[in-house]
Amino acid sequence: MDKDAEGLGADFEQWQKLTDDYEEALAALARGEPGARDLAMKLSLVLRQRHPEPLRPSFGE
Repeated sequence: MDKDAEGLGADFEQWQKLTDDYEEALAALARGEPGARDLAMKLSLVLRQRHPEPLRPSFGE
């Protein structure tokens, strides 16, 4: 857990853990590890459920 994130609350800590796990799953996928694709897909779905609308840059606004 990032020490700078500790004071931001449980929701942020859970999101950070999920994104860290997703990053590890993508690295495992790149190495060709068995089961990495399924894990990455599951984590992706959980992250999308937590944040259903993607962030879009506001160019020129």
